[in-house]
Amino acid sequence: MKKIISSILASAALLLAVLPVSAAPKSEARFDKLTKTYTLNPDGSQELRVQKQLTIYTHAAMNSLYGETFIIYDPAYQHLTINESYTKQVDGTIVTTPANAFVEVLPSAAANAPAYNGLKEMVVVHTGLELGATIYLDYTITTEAGALPALDIFEQIEELSPIKNYTLSIIAPEGTPLHYQLLNGKTSPKVSVSDGMQKVSWTLKNVAPRPRSLAVSVPAGNIQAVTATTYESEQALMDVLASQAYSPDDPAVKEMLEKLSSGRADRRSTVDKIHEYIASGLDNSRLTFVQTGLKVRPAAEVIHSAYATDVEKTLLASAMLQAAGVESEVHAAFPKASDPVSAGYASLQNTMATGYVNPADQATAGISGYLSIIGLDGEPVEVEAQSQKIEAVSSMEIDIRNGKKLSEGYYSFMLPDANSGWLGSQYTSTTSNTTRTVNLLLPYLTDETYTCTLQLTYGMKAVVLPGQKSISNPVGSVKVTVSQSGSKIVIVRSLKLNAQLITPAMYPQYYQLMSEWHASSTSPLIFIAE
Repeated sequence: MKKIISSILASAALLLAVLPVSAAPKSEARFDKLTKTYTLNPDGSQELRVQKQLTIYTHAAMNSLYGETFIIYDPAYQHLTINESYTKQVDGTIVTTPANAFVEVLPSAAANAPAYNGLKEMVVVHTGLELGATIYLDYTITTEAGALPALDIFEQIEELSPIKNYTLSIIAPEGTPLHYQLLNGKTSPKVSVSDGMQKVSWTLKNVAPRPRSLAVSVPAGNIQAVTATTYESEQALMDVLASQAYSPDDPAVKEMLEKLSSGRADRRSTVDKIHEYIASGLDNSRLTFVQTGLKVRPAAEVIHSAYATDVEKTLLASAMLQAAGVESEVHAAFPKASDPVSAGYASLQNTMATGYVNPADQATAGISGYLSIIGLDGEPVEVEAQSQKIEAVSSMEIDIRNGKKLSEGYYSFMLPDANSGWLGSQYTSTTSNTTRTVNLLLPYLTDETYTCTLQLTYGMKAVVLPGQKSISNPVGSVKVTVSQSGSKIVIVRSLKLNAQLITPAMYPQYYQLMSEWHASSTSPLIFIAE
């Protein structure tokens, strides 16, 4: 028996010796090395080389999170080369990725867009995985000379797992106008010149992971990103889009406008009809401007196919509005950068056509102070956010026929209206945690007031009403007042937010306001029938 126990203990000790200390880590996995190198060659061709070493710590990482790597490219002008792919197991065994583990599929975003069905997604299925194993993958995407107007980079650094060693390098011919910046980070790049090529490189150590359950973004300032381009100016950048803008005199645009006007008789304006057509008449393609090779299809093709990318919808909406005699301009939103030219189409947040507004445009306008928005002429544009002021007045009769019976003589009633504002649209998504480790960028600043007059019928007496409150902090304020005169009770609730970017240090103040607002708006009123 002692021999058996000794054998078990010896095996356990051996296992602990073989597995790394981090075999029971806080994270699912760790990138021991993540290197990305962008090269603009003298002949105009481009290369992206990605090298990663990823150690697996959990079954979730092995079976789902990192069991496969997905690489999207366009074989029409790009070539994918797998330089190296294998798994190193805990005992040192090397498992080379077999040929049948490289599977090419159609990217899901292109599934319902026949014009872009030439795109490919290489799925690399990592084999030989086990807890403690390390994935090694090295691949290169080469882009033909002339296929793209410039080198255009936007790389978010943080991953879902920590990164021990991260390096991003940009190499371009000396004298090329290279604009670059590390957004939301303080690490300075190393710049060197050799053999007529300039190299800019960032090296970061022990990069903490981004949270899985909390939304993060570059505009919110809670994730780092390298953005870089070789455009000479913002005008040169926007010329790529401006040169493809649809003309209001395009026969296809005019014909579509005539169809909308000659439809069934109704009193809607032409603008409303254009809104309906763009929003409902064209299916949404999730492909980005970069994934389409910075190209848009002709207006006639977009209309005939009945689907469009976000950029195509924007250009078509603007052209149709202009054809209808409505002024409309196209704007593009990018992350804010001290060198605006460094933020190119790879970092594009949204495109908008004035006169046509959809939820994405409203969301962009709501955080416009944290974005760089420019027109097709390359000039900065100020976007006005939609007013979020609510002043609701209502009344409610407190009668046993309107209330919910609780027990003998007691009835509950709910205050109306508050769900039409912040409580109904943003409360849940912004208060999912009691604490927060990253910034929270609110989509807009709300200012809402609800006044409800309760008319008591004979014999009804208040037992539980909202408490008087007046809470104010740097984030905003919540105020509740209750007054009674005879058979009337007036309850006034107000919420006003002053700070849009909520840091982790400020989040408890935001959470306090939201807790009080939720309680004041959702707690039942209790009355007794005497």
